[in-house]
Amino acid sequence: MGSPAVHSVQQPAPRGRTRNGTGASGPVRKALGPRLIADLEKLCGRPTVGLFDVFKDLAAVAFAAGVGQLVGHVVGPLLAICYIGVRQRHLSNLAHECVHSKLMATRWGNRLVGYALTALLGEGFLPYRSTHYVHHAKLGSDDDPMFQSYKAGNIWAAGTVPSRRAFVLRFIVYGGLWRLPKTAVRTLVTKAPEETWRALAARAMLWAAVIAACWPLDAVAPFLLYWLVPLVFVRPVVTWITDLGNHAGLIENEDVLLQTRGWSSHWLTRHLLGGHLDDMYHPVHHWCPQIPWRRLPEARALAAKHLERWDEVPWCSGYFFRRRSTPGQPCVIEDILARLSTGPGPARPARACSAAA
Repeated sequence: MGSPAVHSVQQPAPRGRTRNGTGASGPVRKALGPRLIADLEKLCGRPTVGLFDVFKDLAAVAFAAGVGQLVGHVVGPLLAICYIGVRQRHLSNLAHECVHSKLMATRWGNRLVGYALTALLGEGFLPYRSTHYVHHAKLGSDDDPMFQSYKAGNIWAAGTVPSRRAFVLRFIVYGGLWRLPKTAVRTLVTKAPEETWRALAARAMLWAAVIAACWPLDAVAPFLLYWLVPLVFVRPVVTWITDLGNHAGLIENEDVLLQTRGWSSHWLTRHLLGGHLDDMYHPVHHWCPQIPWRRLPEARALAAKHLERWDEVPWCSGYFFRRRSTPGQPCVIEDILARLSTGPGPARPARACSAAA
């Protein structure tokens, strides 16, 4: 699987292996400098535990469904559905690793696992890969799918920037009640322009095979309850929340170091919204998309040590609320609102959070 055109040319890797370069674009290489790029390249070795990550997330889904069935009533299934939607977001993070050919050691392994994961999540691998490449290559432009999703969510349509509570209700809760589930259903049952009929048929066959396997066990209804329902009603909301944290209020900035936000938080928020670290360390990912998710904390530490402009990089503490341990740093929602208050557009001044320690 090739890299998007925006990435600089790397030395050829052994046949069948994912390449070891960072995947940094020319502007990013210039901003980071050759020394930091050389250090970051050392973090891009071939992964060996990708299938373990997949099985762990699937096992968590099965365990949550089992607990939901055991507890019964309304509370048990409801809590299980909410948590399974979170783990589905974790699985989509792993599919994202496959898009960048860094979950498995070989290109065919990344393609195979990527096709399987995206099919289970109700979408096509090729459309996802295509739109994600455009996102990296044209971040903040009208062609960028992430920028289009922000416009679809009308985060600038209010005229005046709302309070934090009003922002959450208007752009997360209300969207989660109608717009996001509707989009999820449409993605599940329709063919994307980039998807072949053969790929669509394979996706349908995978779902049919799972349902056929559940049929003798009288588990079709539980499968639909604990997989389809969170896929439509929970995972899109979790994805939208993390997507807002990634770029909202920053995406139109022309400086490659200031287009993306990172954040830290306590363990529960990290688990629910920061699965497999990509969303929490999103600036590092956009700079060097070939760094595997486990190495992102090391990459951030290197950048904090060697990048002269590190203090300008948007980095927040907490997502919905400030952390008591870092009272001087805004949380993600606060930072989004502060940046949106200056209005959209490339001329908007870049206001940075202080870097988290």
